[in-house]
Order: sequence, then structure tokens, then C-alpha cells
Amino acid sequence: MSETVAVAHYCEGAGHATRMLAVAEGIAAAGYETTLAGGGPGKAFVERNGYSEFEPPGVDFIRGYQRGNLLVVLKECMPNIFGRVREYVSWLREEEPVLLVTDDLSAAIAATIDSMPYYYVTHDPAAFYTTTVERTAAWARNRFALQTAESFLLPKVWSGVPTIPSAVEIPPIAPASEELDESVDVLVVPSAFTIDQNRLTSVLERKGRDVTLVGGENWEIQESLQPYIAAANVVICSGYSTVMEAAVAGTPCILFPETSEQRGVAEAISSERGFYPVDTVAEVERLLDRIEVPKPHENGTRNVVDAALDGLSVLR
Repeated sequence: MSETVAVAHYCEGAGHATRMLAVAEGIAAAGYETTLAGGGPGKAFVERNGYSEFEPPGVDFIRGYQRGNLLVVLKECMPNIFGRVREYVSWLREEEPVLLVTDDLSAAIAATIDSMPYYYVTHDPAAFYTTTVERTAAWARNRFALQTAESFLLPKVWSGVPTIPSAVEIPPIAPASEELDESVDVLVVPSAFTIDQNRLTSVLERKGRDVTLVGGENWEIQESLQPYIAAANVVICSGYSTVMEAAVAGTPCILFPETSEQRGVAEAISSERGFYPVDTVAEVERLLDRIEVPKPHENGTRNVVDAALDGLSVLR
């Protein structure tokens, strides 16, 4: 039997690759070979870290749903998810890993088809959503993973509800951080679904703040954003991956939610010290002088790695 562990990340946004690569590196440090897959915007990040990965067909449910209606999703996204699952099945059979760790439902379905044990990592309670379609979809994908995964791991910055019943709650996931040899005032981390970051940057600079814009004209892709997040006075972002990294670093975070999932996260963290959901740039301006620093969270990457290693010890 192979001593390889497969690690697959979802393809919407680079944050999925960020956290799953941290898990892969933890498993590799324990002496196992790893093989990576996922594709999408995260592929460049994975390659920047010196790895290569298998890239199945991409799926863009969020943009498809927001761009139109359920018909757009059924017409454009469903064929892609079938293709993604099919290619994941072929990849798993070719690689022959002993175990899969993933935050990608397509990979989870492929593992189930192939009777492969897998561990699932997500933060997506159905209670995040307000529409019937989105709530039902979240419930269905979570129910599938709860029934088929060896363990369902739920990384949370917030305490209490919303949650996913029967899932194992763990601290937020972030890469390991090294000290940065430069100061960072305001770090702006745009996502695939975000406000106009150029307008935000202009407003902040007029207030005398020094802005570092990830992906901006003077930005070069980094192996990890975590050192920059840890060094920043405040982070402004949209995605939950950056929120988790800020939580582990103990850096204040202003969250501009754009998608339904991001709005769910924003509501969940609204009572947590040092985390500030906003809807407008004007709110950011008002917040800058009264931001509180959060207490750093434990890094949940170790929880995921330990769960996988426990599973491997049983399989041996």
C-alpha cells in the first residue's frame, strides 16, 4: 500500500490552496509523501511554493449563481462538477494514495466513489445563508461529508453558533508564519469577489495610511501572506481564509463581505474582538482610529494534520 497522502483544495479563490498546502506540509513533516490537486487561482500559489499539482476542470458556483439564477448554475456549473469529479477519480486511481484530505466536495465525492478514506475540512454552515437554494445546497454538501468522511473538521474563528452539528470544531487554519523584515500598516487583500480595492486604497492613503495592496502594481506573488498579515497593523479583506490567518496572527481585521458565504462569516464574527464587518469605505474610515487588537487564536492546522495521522495509524 502506498504511503502517499493526497491533499486537494477547492478552486474558487487562492485561500483554499493556502490552508490546504499548510496541511500538506504538516503531513509531509511527519514523513509521508504528499500529492496535491485543486487548480484555480490557488495553483500559482502552490507553484510559488515549489510544488506541482493536478488541475481538474474548474467550477464557479458563486459567480454563476450571483450572475444570474439557478438556471445558469445548472447549465454552466453542473457539467463542470461532473467533469471535476471524474478527473479526480482518475487522479486518485493513478496516484493510489492511502488517504485524502480535502476541502473540495468534488474530491470528497471522488474518494467516496473509489471507497477511499478521506478527511473533510470546511467552515460552511447552512445557517450562513438566507435563500432556500443556498441553504439547501449547504445542508446537502455538509450532510454528504458527514455521512462519508472519516471526520468532518470545522475551522472557526467565532464561538458558538452557527455550527455544523456532528462536525468537529477546530481553531482557524493558517500557514506557519516567519517574521517579516519590513513594517506593514494597512494590508488590503482582495478576493475574487470584492469591492473596488483601488478606491479603498486611495481613501486610506488620503488619511495618511501606508497601504500594501496584495496583487497591486508593486506586489510580487509570495510563498505565504501570513508574515505580512502578522506584521500588519490591520488587514482589510473579503475572504474567510484571510480572516483565519488574521485570527491566528492576532491582527485586527476589517471584513468587506460580498458573497452570501462572506456575509455569513461577517455576521458570525461580528461580536469577536478585533474583527469588524463593514459595508462601505466610510465605515472603514471611522473604524481606523478605534480598532482593538484580538487575542491570537491557536492554529488549527495541527488539528487537521493530527486527525489525518491518527487515521493513517489505523490504516497501517
